[in-house]
Amino acid sequence: MISGLRGRVIKVRDGSVLIDTPSGITFSVRMPLSHVPAEGEEIFLYVHTVFSQQTGFDLYGFREEEELEVFRTLLEVPGIGPSMALRILSELTLKELAMAVRTGNVSLLKRVRGLGTKKAEMVIFALKDVALPEIEEDTAISEAIKALTTLGMDYPQARLLVTQALKEGFQKVEDLISYALRHRSRSI
Repeated sequence: MISGLRGRVIKVRDGSVLIDTPSGITFSVRMPLSHVPAEGEEIFLYVHTVFSQQTGFDLYGFREEEELEVFRTLLEVPGIGPSMALRILSELTLKELAMAVRTGNVSLLKRVRGLGTKKAEMVIFALKDVALPEIEEDTAISEAIKALTTLGMDYPQARLLVTQALKEGFQKVEDLISYALRHRSRSI
């Protein structure tokens, strides 16, 4: 089984890369869209190999060992195959995934295309014991988001509005909350 690949990226296409290894063998590896390297880049990927009757061997590569661990755990969730697991890791960062798991935020997971409420709940349950990155967030940001969700706003909308408020230059918790409440109807 292939556990890792080191080589130069010779082609990038639709979420997969061709990696030319020093031994002269070129591998096609699927990886999260958020981490696709540039052509010509030298990389090392942690690899998970999947065999299916239709496609034969498929390689899934990850820049971080934590991502590989999460991918393998996702494959254990009933109804989640390699494509959906890869989509989850493409559409959410590990920190967003950690936030969803730690807070039980199903709506954050449901923003992944094709992931419904039931599967999102199963993902949260499956990842509870996986070592996910620590969430480091500014106190004002987390307090504002917490207050907004307590007031009934869902997490993704609260996060979006607080981020917009920060871009507008607001810093204090009260100002972030006030901005979010004033602009709530525009983000729906």
